[in-house]
Amino acid sequence: MSSRVAVEAPNELAVARQAAQSSGKIIWDLTDSNPTRHGLMDPGVMTAVVRHLDEASHYAPDPKGWRPAREALAGRFGGRPDDYWLTGSTSEAYSWLFTILAEPAQAVGMPVPGYPLVEPLARLAGLQTLAYPAFYVHPHGWELNLDVARNVAERARAMVVVNPNNPTGAYVNPATAAALGETCASAGVPLIADEVFFPFWLGGDDSTPPRRLADTAGKDAVVITLDGLSKLLAAPQLKVSWLRLSGPPELTAPLAEALDTVADTYLSVNSLAACALPELLTLADLTVARIRVRCIANLAALQGLGDEYRVRRTEGGWTALVDLPRLMDDDELGQRLLQNGLSAHPGWFYDFASGGAIAVSLLPEPPVFADSLRRLARALG
Repeated sequence: MSSRVAVEAPNELAVARQAAQSSGKIIWDLTDSNPTRHGLMDPGVMTAVVRHLDEASHYAPDPKGWRPAREALAGRFGGRPDDYWLTGSTSEAYSWLFTILAEPAQAVGMPVPGYPLVEPLARLAGLQTLAYPAFYVHPHGWELNLDVARNVAERARAMVVVNPNNPTGAYVNPATAAALGETCASAGVPLIADEVFFPFWLGGDDSTPPRRLADTAGKDAVVITLDGLSKLLAAPQLKVSWLRLSGPPELTAPLAEALDTVADTYLSVNSLAACALPELLTLADLTVARIRVRCIANLAALQGLGDEYRVRRTEGGWTALVDLPRLMDDDELGQRLLQNGLSAHPGWFYDFASGGAIAVSLLPEPPVFADSLRRLARALG
């Protein structure tokens, strides 16, 4: 088997969870972020898809994806239809970009802490990853280490930025985005801006809304924005995402040609989802608003967990980080939670430098969320 496919033995915590479930024990996953299990998908989504069955029965392949869909994306997010490519997922978009931008054994920059997605996708492309860290100061929030980021950009073929980060919930502020953009422009590498959680801002009306990387990284930076319906419509099963290319035309033109070649090879997005996309986008605002209300309410409830718990500053997304009382190490903590019918991702899952933190999904219905918090308090009491 190829060494790029690292089939690793499950860790002790995963084994213990599987054993508990096999014995019939009900385990409540504190990190469950599947929106279809929390009643958040608009029922009109599937109705809209069905309305396009006849339209989708006529196959007209286009490497970039069905043009009316790309026109709808440009109308909502800006740019031109030809700046967009449809993909089956953001993971697929990453894989296209890693194929285009780097030769095997070269590297891409990735943020830490972060969700463990970029590293395995890079490995499948035969690439290495170089981490650039963020550090946390309570209650101010997260700040990127720009000195390390500059060093990484000089050695990498692309820099991945997740805005807001998963699981920290930290947006990239305009000053940091401008510094990253200048760094990447100087190094001759693009910014890959993963912004699937961007609209789920959890700030109040009196705070400054976040801005997208393509609008803040500077006119000389090449920014490739990743987004999709998985989060925007709480419908991961539709498998429709897109990437948008922005930046100086003399730099983006060869990238566009390369993307056309890769996209023409895969032709991965199914016609039904593509044909429905313009109508589906009309449902996005209500879905985003509904999820934001849910997440803001649950975040407020989380803040009342108790003085011995510290909820880290969370600006956006579907997840919050909680520092727990330091009674035991992360693995012992995981086992204690399982014994009490709970499961959570410990900090090492996201490459945290220190232990004692867990990620908590903000998606459950508030009564269910409140019950999970009571269970958590009892487990650690």
